Amino acid sequence: MPCVGTTELQRSAMRSGVEKAVLTLALVAFFIAGYFFIGHATDSSRARELTTPLDRWIPFVPASIWVYLWMLPAALIPLFAVRCQDLFRRTYLAYAIAIAISLACFAAFPVTSLRLRVDPAALDVTRFAPWAVATLYALDPPYNLFPSLHLSIATLAAFSAWKADRRYGAATFAGVALVAVSICTVKQHFLLDGIAGMALAALTYAVVLRPYRPAAGVRPGSSWRGIVAYLVMIVLAYTGLYVAFRFRS
Repeated sequence: MPCVGTTELQRSAMRSGVEKAVLTLALVAFFIAGYFFIGHATDSSRARELTTPLDRWIPFVPASIWVYLWMLPAALIPLFAVRCQDLFRRTYLAYAIAIAISLACFAAFPVTSLRLRVDPAALDVTRFAPWAVATLYALDPPYNLFPSLHLSIATLAAFSAWKADRRYGAATFAGVALVAVSICTVKQHFLLDGIAGMALAALTYAVVLRPYRPAAGVRPGSSWRGIVAYLVMIVLAYTGLYVAFRFRS
């Protein structure tokens, strides 16, 4: 039998993949440019602290850095869990809105974690977790805090996963609950930052994601292969961190 040519379904899948890649790269560029420009341009004399009695009570837990860092791959969950292109577009629109609102807040209402953070000199960087915390402190400007974009994006990823498949959503929301704790135990955010981040995510969800309804016969969630690919990415990401730690200068 002659080889079967590329079908319309395959071409559609290829177009969807290209669109997902372009949207992801554009959003990452928007986030990085805005986040670090504002973070490094912030006048420290304008920055406030949002310390509450609970912030003083919450302990510093270096190992929670691994949950904290999960937010970065968590933001990519829609790439692996969402099959419906309409839902994917809505998710990235929600991301873009949350990022834009957060950047405006960072510029207008700077909040600093300089005194909240643990003294980097007190961290034993010969150990993996303290090294990761020290690296985070060195790379992340101590200003862009309110609302917590870290938590709002992770929460929107969970909402998107829930819309795609409730099993994926439930698992992601469990991870978000741990992220909510980790932003405080890493001493990177105040409690009020996290509350504001979740409120922003809930509002953005209500406007952009909640109205989504899959078309008749459309399965919005990806198959198990997408989830396996996501788990492989997680393993590779954390393995890369460990390699960087082992071969640090």
